[in-house]
Amino acid sequence: MKIVSMIKKDLLALLSDKKALIIILLMPIVLMVILGFALKGIFADSWEFGKVNIAIVKQYDAASDLKRFEELSDAGDEVDPENIFFHEFLESKEVSDLISYRIETEERARELLNSREISAIVVLPEKYLYNMKVNLLTPFRNEININIQINPDATMNGEIVKAVMQAYSDSMSSVIIGKNVLIEAAMANSPGNGGLKGMEAVMTGIMDALKAVRVEIDDVTLEGRKPISSSDYYAAAMLTMFILFAAGHGGRMLLEEKENFTWQRMTVAGTSRFGILAGKFFVIFLIACIQIAIMTVFSSFVLKVEWGDFLSVAGIGIAAAFAAAGVGVIIAVTAFRAGNYKLANVFESGIIQIMALLGGSFVPIDILPDVFQRLSILSLNGIALKAYQKTMMGYGMEDVWGYILALAGIGAVFSVLSVVILMRREGTGHGKHYQVKAVKA
Repeated sequence: MKIVSMIKKDLLALLSDKKALIIILLMPIVLMVILGFALKGIFADSWEFGKVNIAIVKQYDAASDLKRFEELSDAGDEVDPENIFFHEFLESKEVSDLISYRIETEERARELLNSREISAIVVLPEKYLYNMKVNLLTPFRNEININIQINPDATMNGEIVKAVMQAYSDSMSSVIIGKNVLIEAAMANSPGNGGLKGMEAVMTGIMDALKAVRVEIDDVTLEGRKPISSSDYYAAAMLTMFILFAAGHGGRMLLEEKENFTWQRMTVAGTSRFGILAGKFFVIFLIACIQIAIMTVFSSFVLKVEWGDFLSVAGIGIAAAFAAAGVGVIIAVTAFRAGNYKLANVFESGIIQIMALLGGSFVPIDILPDVFQRLSILSLNGIALKAYQKTMMGYGMEDVWGYILALAGIGAVFSVLSVVILMRREGTGHGKHYQVKAVKA
């Protein structure tokens, strides 16, 4: 009952502290809204350092397409749509600096996509070569749908592929009117087949301007997973970052109790130091749970964030709150033993920002250098953020168990260490502690 009374007292004190409420509850909500909308374009256009690896799948039969076009017209021997797409476009300096491609079968390409060896598959459909010839060398226009399949685990790289392919589509479509005008002018000046005799030479000469096909780019869901939007990402990023502030707030509690002489009164009343520490642990845990619940509900209804499987999300939230409580009590015990708030101040002003950067709360960890990506495992918020990203993509509990256990392990280790530090000496003096031993004469 004494511990329950302490928890109630601390929670009521927190609810009456407007500054703490603004930092812990209001600020993360404001930031997730601002970042989710303000960085929407940047989020979509970000990419990992280095080239994006993709696979090209050819569903068409080149020989069959060429034979079919020859039956339609004898023009176009020198105009090669494959050369336009692969050599002039994908192998151009601008595109090749961003994208590295390989040609694979559809089955092999899906294996590479699932193993994350590539970030996207670009599928050139059946009759692609024939339809491109028709669009480039005749007055007709056939629809071509280029299909793009993106691995949701590589959202940033997938967006790069989409943007590049959209640029290809738009640039080709932009001169379709010019091509039609060219053909109409030729036919008007020389009615009949004679007006088209020089068409092949003209089209070859303006190869870079031959953009007469509309490319349809579709998002294809891979194995039931969905990409993460900027609102999704920053909702989880701010949630996981600001539970660290709950830990920082809890890191001041023990020393405040001592300075207000409530620590002494509680010990005189028979409350053990372990009981007092347990009370602080549960206060931090409950604060973090309240934070997580409020931000999750707000983002779900206002920002339309889809967090994923309820049990998985709840498990991650509880584990993250448990880890934050463990961090909070180790800071609290250290501050209590030192007799000052230096560690708590450093944690709130510096360590949280470092952990937020390493964990991806500021920018997606995928676009940071490899060294930062390897160090992200050291950040509590980074582990929680990766777990939330998994559930948002459609993964289940079996896929996030490792993250939940890691968070629980962090909380358990720090909690045990805090108990050891608090219990190892007698006395409550600032910095120095003395023990008196009886010696038999």
